[in-house]
Amino acid sequence: MLPLHPHDPPSIGPYPLLGRLGEDGAARSYVGGTGDRAAVTIVLLKPARATDPSFRAEFARRVEALRKLKSRYVCAVADADTRGAVPWVAFVRPGEETLADLVEGNGGALAPQRFPTVATALARGLADLHAVAVPIGPLRAEDVLPAPGGAVFAGPVFAEPPEGEKGAVRHWAALMSSIAGEAGPPLRFRKVIDGCLHPDPDLRPNPRELANMLAGAAAEESAPRGKEGEEDAADGKRNGMRPLVPLAAGALAVTAAATTALVVSGGEPAEPAGTPEAVVTDCTEAEGFTPPEARSGGELDASHMAFSPDGDLLAVGTWQDGVGVWDWPEGREIARFHEGAPETGAVDFLPQGCTVAAVVPDPDAKEEVPPLNAAVFDLVAGTTTRHRLKEPARGTGLNAELGVSELAVSPDGLMALTGWSPDHTVSVIDGGTGEPVSSIDVPGNNPVFIDDQRLAVTELVSFDDWSITIWDARGGERLQTVRPASELDFAPIAGTDRIAYVRGDQIIVQDFVTGSQVDTFTMEGFADLEEPRVIELVVDPWLGRVYSTWLDNTPEKVEYHGSAWDMRSGEDVLPEGMVPLLVAPHPDGEVVAVRTEEPGVRLLDPETWEVVGEL
Repeated sequence: MLPLHPHDPPSIGPYPLLGRLGEDGAARSYVGGTGDRAAVTIVLLKPARATDPSFRAEFARRVEALRKLKSRYVCAVADADTRGAVPWVAFVRPGEETLADLVEGNGGALAPQRFPTVATALARGLADLHAVAVPIGPLRAEDVLPAPGGAVFAGPVFAEPPEGEKGAVRHWAALMSSIAGEAGPPLRFRKVIDGCLHPDPDLRPNPRELANMLAGAAAEESAPRGKEGEEDAADGKRNGMRPLVPLAAGALAVTAAATTALVVSGGEPAEPAGTPEAVVTDCTEAEGFTPPEARSGGELDASHMAFSPDGDLLAVGTWQDGVGVWDWPEGREIARFHEGAPETGAVDFLPQGCTVAAVVPDPDAKEEVPPLNAAVFDLVAGTTTRHRLKEPARGTGLNAELGVSELAVSPDGLMALTGWSPDHTVSVIDGGTGEPVSSIDVPGNNPVFIDDQRLAVTELVSFDDWSITIWDARGGERLQTVRPASELDFAPIAGTDRIAYVRGDQIIVQDFVTGSQVDTFTMEGFADLEEPRVIELVVDPWLGRVYSTWLDNTPEKVEYHGSAWDMRSGEDVLPEGMVPLLVAPHPDGEVVAVRTEEPGVRLLDPETWEVVGEL
């Protein structure tokens, strides 16, 4: 970010300007905020363009298109004025660190392990922008913000003249080359980047083809392979979480063999139960754990929920039927595991392939009440990999201390496992291979990855007194501590150094690096309850909301309360009478999945709160 020029305005709309980002032939970009905190990226038309009726009309069209765009890879429009003397648009800025900062902090090159997710996210962002006819100009690392799942465009650059979609992929390739450093991009990306830089635009891929090619390149090393020579063209169906397609000759070759086997971490695979052949183009077509026609327990009695990173699938842990995975737009359950299990813990998706991680009962345990372990389910191959904190000793009865109580998954596929026993450490493993990565020597609870590198857990200090500690997930070193917290639950705000936690009757938002308090939200009536307890705290960074649910846990009557605060206005936007016991925000803000006191999962429109689907 550059200092403001003497001729720059001190503010635009309600936003004081903190600095200048850059400019092109049509507009200038600024960072706006409150105090010294960056909150928005603002694109302001240059005066010469502001007086051009045709360009003003085009600017207004693009802003309207971006208002309607729901993309995980493009920051949402926060505010705009397209009718004023000098039109402008502001985009929500989820974090202050830019891709340029990330590259500079790593010695001038993007870390190789982050390159695939950033490259793929930006390609998908280009595809989403061109789907609504918003062209872009040259890309700079300052215009990109790191985020879970890769990166987001901070504010689309208004290209002039527009170079079309083939020019966009050239800009993408130039940016990825510039941040790769002296070593250059990872080998499997070099041919794709070279193809996007081809001098003949007709020989470059378009943004959608580029996004598909990168998905194939990222899956190439881990995807199951079919028989030699089998190839099929991509059929244009909706992209899944990780399409199982290797990159071949610049096109998508679709081939996968689904097998059913049981793989126990540290053990030998069991005999396969069958080898059905299948062609898989996205995760919604996976048949490795095809469910029965009906659930034994009727409506879903959900205990945990999580959307896949691309938002196509919703995993639901239930009290009566284990874990189910749903193609929620179609209302179709595509997979189910551990059917009939009376106890299921946390569920989440891994970025490697079509895989789901969950805390489930150990089917091999001899105890009357088996301990829980972490299991990774491959939706295509039908295989299960189990991870225990340590092997049980012979002759023991129920060893609760051996069970996994909670798990968390990082954007790049690490898994953090915690257990019940106070002498347990937090174990961090590679979710794909099961190999140990680090061990954090605290009896931590409620693990949550802040990003690829940092893991947060809660630690009990004394009765009703918790601290939240942030750790280097790979090195095992303590980085920061936040306290005092009065509840176990907390939620990081993705893409920032901020965390929301409970202190008394308030939800506190704090910058855990600087220690400064950013915001507070009061749970009305919480302090008046006889036995108040928070049961849900969720932050939706896309919509900018904080969800909280609490109860009065008295023997006579359990009474639930809830709120959904808009982080920009501070307003509680939850409709009167609605109390979601579980909340799972869609990663692109398309829907919000909720479980209320009534069984069943409802998909709600986040703006109107109307039911748009039920599971």
